Formats: sequence, structure tokens, C-alpha cells
Amino acid sequence: MFEQTTTLLHNLVSEKTVPGVSFAILTPTETRTSVFGDKAWLPEKTPLLATSSNLYDLASLTKVLATTIRLVQLHEKALFDWNDAVINYLPDFKYEAITILDLVTHASGLPKSLPGFVIEEPDDVRAYVYSAKQVKPAKTFVEYSDLNFLLLGYLIEALVPENFESQIEKNILSPLGARQTSFYSADPKKAVPTELTDKRGLVTGIVHDHKAFIAHGNTGHAGLFAPLEDLLLFANAFLFDDGSPLFSKQSLASIQKNYTPQLNRDRGIGFDLRKIRDHFALYHTGFTGTFLVLDPVTQHGLVVLSNRIHPTRNNPLFLEKREEIVDAFLAEIK
Repeated sequence: MFEQTTTLLHNLVSEKTVPGVSFAILTPTETRTSVFGDKAWLPEKTPLLATSSNLYDLASLTKVLATTIRLVQLHEKALFDWNDAVINYLPDFKYEAITILDLVTHASGLPKSLPGFVIEEPDDVRAYVYSAKQVKPAKTFVEYSDLNFLLLGYLIEALVPENFESQIEKNILSPLGARQTSFYSADPKKAVPTELTDKRGLVTGIVHDHKAFIAHGNTGHAGLFAPLEDLLLFANAFLFDDGSPLFSKQSLASIQKNYTPQLNRDRGIGFDLRKIRDHFALYHTGFTGTFLVLDPVTQHGLVVLSNRIHPTRNNPLFLEKREEIVDAFLAEIK
């Protein structure tokens, strides 16, 4: 079962595209996990322990496992409507036409990034967000951007007067029983190292993303650390428990809907959408080398954790191979 997918995942390590991999394939009848390869190559080669408790910097998986889920919960409480203007809740935001749905589908028209913007202090992150100039009209083009989810993190705090991370802990991690998942930092002994940098050295157990690192947490775009073991709890909620204990079955269905059918990419609530026969599977990636595919319709899932930016982020081959793996997995779903 899933022989091609499994082979391609092992090739990531055997061909030295990444040091090591922890992955899980979930089906209605079984969940298979595997851990292999190295934890780090530099400053010295270190084996990856054969356990589902290795802690990975999830990077942008934070967008869907924290920010998106919390937004869906608040939507269920009728605290906002997806078509509400962002400026109604964040008065420092200057674009009246951009809605919450535009942010959550990355169809806001905000740029992918702001090259050259100096971020050295926590306040610089918020300044970065609010200084961004729209480059396309909303609802005309999907451009994946951290800016959208930084704004959504601020929005969550505007809707409920409690810091972002506390809300995630109380309403997502605790109900799931995801006790090893944390924000911003993780036990360096269990953490899988990411990039080896001139400025920060070997980044281990501290968030890699620069904006999340400088902000010292409470960012909606990145920051989560988690082991494969805890990600299976998220996957089970989506695949087998109709969204419980995170949200309702109706909300799960709404997440899977295509909100950008006429645009350049298909996007659901928070997730990228991948076509599989007559429906869409949920897909998302993280810069550090993490990705997941969840298909609640057929109840199949793929969770992959790696540190593809170790020792350096200059690893475009991984991105090509990641797409091959996802395509193979979707093709092998019966």
C-alpha cells in the first residue's frame, strides 16, 4: 500500500535531499509511521532517533493547525463573518475592500514579502505588516503571503482579548491532547535542527522564521513546534472524527470548499486544495520541510516532517520532489 509514495519518501534521504524524515500515512484501517535518516549533518552527523517524538519546527503549518482552526472556532461563535472587512476589526489596516476571506484564501492582493524591510525589534513586525502596499486588487489573484496570516493572528486577538498563543493552547492543543506541541521554542535535546546560519549559528529548538523569532511569539503565520505523534491527533480530527474536538462537521465541510474557483489557485479556508477525482484534498506546506495532505472524503492522510533547510535553505530540489510525493500519494488513494 502506497508503495510509490513510500519509495519517494525514502529517496529523499537516500539521495541526500534531506537529512532525515518522519512520516505517517493514514487510512481508514491503519496508520503507518516511519522515522529514518539523520537528525543533523553539521556541525557533526547525528542520527535521527527512531521515535515519533522528535520535535520539528512546523513553520507555515502553523497557518492551518493554529490560526485557521482558531478562526473557524470563532466563526462558529458568530464573532465575525468571512466576508467582513478586515478594517472593521483592525482599524490600523488601510484597505477597506479586503475581507477576512481574502486573507484566509491568500486572495488579498498583498505582496508575498517586503524585501529590504528591516525587522530587528518586535514592533518592527507589526510595522512590516501595516506598511504593506496592495499590489493587486482583492479577489483577483492568489499570492501566498505571510502578511495575510500575521494579520489573521492580530484579528484573533481583536476578536477575543487574549494573546494568540494562549488561545491556541486552550482551545486547540489542550482539547486534542497535543501535550508536546509548543510555540516559539522546544526542548533542544528533542528538537530537530534547522538552518546553520552565520548570525544565529545552528538553529535548534528556537523558531527559524525571522519574523516569528523577532516578534518573540504570538504570530499567526509560523511558530509551532510539534512531533509526528501530535500531528496524528490533528489528522485524526480531520479524517476520522468529523472535526471533533476542534470544530463541527459543518465547519469541516466549509474548510474543504473552493473559494477561488476562477483564480489561479484553488484555496479553501486556510488550506491549498488538491484535486482528487470529484473533490478536493487539503494540502499545506512549511518552509522548513514539513507538509501534509488530508482527504476527509476518503479518510486518507499523509504527514511528512523533515528539516530540508539543514544545513542551508538553498535546496530547491526538495520542492520538486515534494510535489512528486504529493502527486503519487493522491494517485495511490483508492
